Amino acid sequence: MTKVCDEASSQPPSKKRKALDESAETAETETTKTKKAGSCSKQAGSSGVRRTQSRAKLSMLPSLNLDILLEIFSHLFPIDLLHLARTTKALRNLLMRRNTSTVWKYAFTQIQGLPECPSDVSFPAWAHLAFEPVCHNCYTSNVRNISWILRTRLCSRCAKICLEDADIFDAKNNIDKYILKCVPFNDNDCRSDCRRCCLASDRKRFVQELKAHRKDRQKFVEQKMAELAARLDHALLCEDWSKALANERAIALRQIKDNRHNAISEKLLQLGYGKELDFLSDERADDVKHSEYVPFHKHHLVRHPRNLTDKVWDSIKDGLEDYMQKVRAYIERKERKELIWKRRERAALAWNKYRNVECEPESFLPNQIDIWVWDPVRDIIERPSDAEVTKDSFEQVFRGLPSFIESWQRDKITQIVHNATDTMKWISFPGISDLELATCVFTCSNNFFHSLMRCYEDNQSCLMWFPEFVHHQCNTLMQRGYGENDEELQDLDSCELLSVRSETLGFRRRQWSARWLFFDDKASRTVESILTACGMSQSAKVQQLDQEDPRLICLKCSFGAKCDGERCFFVMTWRTAVQHNVKKHFGDRQTNFQRISSLDVEEAKRLETAEQVRRLSVNPNHPQQPVDKSWRCTWCRDCSVEPGALTLVQMQKHQKRRHNRLKESLEESVDYYRAYDRPPPQPYPVKMKPRDPTVNL
Repeated sequence: MTKVCDEASSQPPSKKRKALDESAETAETETTKTKKAGSCSKQAGSSGVRRTQSRAKLSMLPSLNLDILLEIFSHLFPIDLLHLARTTKALRNLLMRRNTSTVWKYAFTQIQGLPECPSDVSFPAWAHLAFEPVCHNCYTSNVRNISWILRTRLCSRCAKICLEDADIFDAKNNIDKYILKCVPFNDNDCRSDCRRCCLASDRKRFVQELKAHRKDRQKFVEQKMAELAARLDHALLCEDWSKALANERAIALRQIKDNRHNAISEKLLQLGYGKELDFLSDERADDVKHSEYVPFHKHHLVRHPRNLTDKVWDSIKDGLEDYMQKVRAYIERKERKELIWKRRERAALAWNKYRNVECEPESFLPNQIDIWVWDPVRDIIERPSDAEVTKDSFEQVFRGLPSFIESWQRDKITQIVHNATDTMKWISFPGISDLELATCVFTCSNNFFHSLMRCYEDNQSCLMWFPEFVHHQCNTLMQRGYGENDEELQDLDSCELLSVRSETLGFRRRQWSARWLFFDDKASRTVESILTACGMSQSAKVQQLDQEDPRLICLKCSFGAKCDGERCFFVMTWRTAVQHNVKKHFGDRQTNFQRISSLDVEEAKRLETAEQVRRLSVNPNHPQQPVDKSWRCTWCRDCSVEPGALTLVQMQKHQKRRHNRLKESLEESVDYYRAYDRPPPQPYPVKMKPRDPTVNL
């Protein structure tokens, strides 16, 4: 070894060391050389100044005996030989010689399963393709995709430059025909999903060779086709090896991650986080995602592909403990939330029992959410987690429900009045006692809900009179807020107890609110005109006008002409007349009506019945008028299984199937009640010649 060092010191310095001053070179030659850790150490000379130890130089490596070097290099991997050849010119000259190909062969034999190097590819180029993840054009790093048939790695940017699409070649052209047959394309590998391309350099090289073989072109083409077939077979083998290597690597990484996961779990279990680990394990099985914390197996300290050592654990212990504290806090909130919902469910069951026994079904009553926010019930629901809460706990405080229901009804009616007054401040809106007036008309702006309910025809507006607007479904239902970030809204949307499965899919129950209700001034003015035409007082109530049940004609449509027994008019009910003016005449205040005589009313009712039969006979599957569903089940009220509004025949089937009640035992206002939220059905307008009502017959 001393001889080697002497020989190395006698060699001229390399170009990179020319910057050293002469004094440093003189001091280096005068220092003694000792053997330590396989390198030449330098000590201070007679001057007594100690010099730092220099690093070993690879430039001295080629000076070793050639047989020794080749023996050393034969134990390296191909990628190591490639990197070693790039260190110095001497090593490059040594490793890139043809007579050192044996070293490369030995190096490749250490790679299990790798197909042999093709005869037309050098060993360094084969190592560069198989093991070095760089782009072969721009040398961008981390390029993992290999095209074995094209024998190249290309980044996405260089692929647009270096590849040529097969569509640019014309199969009818002689040159292009040979290119498509003899030049390797990446789709020759049937397992490739990319478009059919070839390397522009391969295409140019082939064209040059093809032009050089003009005399024996056919033989040359056959030779290239045979080479392409062999190249394809070799590429398939390389693809299989590459996938197997990737799978082995993935399995090894997965094993390392699992070992680290299990080791960290053991450490955390010793620190007292067993409950949290069980919770996280269950969440992993269900693939639950949270915004508050990442899943345990996806935590960056857990999924890192590195075995856990004591030193590593000491560095990540604090971070994992902070993470587990977050999980513990989340579990406590989750358990508390589940307990709150269980108590709410008990309160809802107790309220349903009380309502069915103590209240009239047709009454204006709160739903379960309104009961939950009542202070006595809310206090019970929000008791500490260790306190026992049963259904009997709520039944005790329900003794104060009559006074609460009375104040709740008064508050909600007042809300309707204030909502309308705030919306149309220029209207002298009646007070609470005047909501039953026929001139008190409300409309709802939630048209999407009404289209689902199918309560109104396409040519009708949502006009409501008392008590319909009080019981209107939009006051207690809302559309589920899919994608909401509010945690409380998400809980309400996902609560099965608040779901609605009847005619309102996609909706859930909410606290009573008159948000969608608006006072309709145009409809109110129209009712005033109708009352004037009927000779009734402007303070007439809806019930009185329904009992009177007049039939009217629109004088605006007849251009002022009145009934005379000769002209034909469309005769309609008073509710249909209001809809008619709002839709056809845009609620014109100048629209007047005329009431037909009582003798013609009987004829109009007969024609209305005949008109309904006629329309159903013409199109029985699609009746234009909504079906009269006027009843709701008392026992299913505000429940998730509530069937919605039903006809009397449907109600009898529901009671028998759901509640095991026979047809003879059903009782109105006990088993079912009238659906005041739905508008009363109106007959179709009929065309007739009403007589002059002012003429006495």
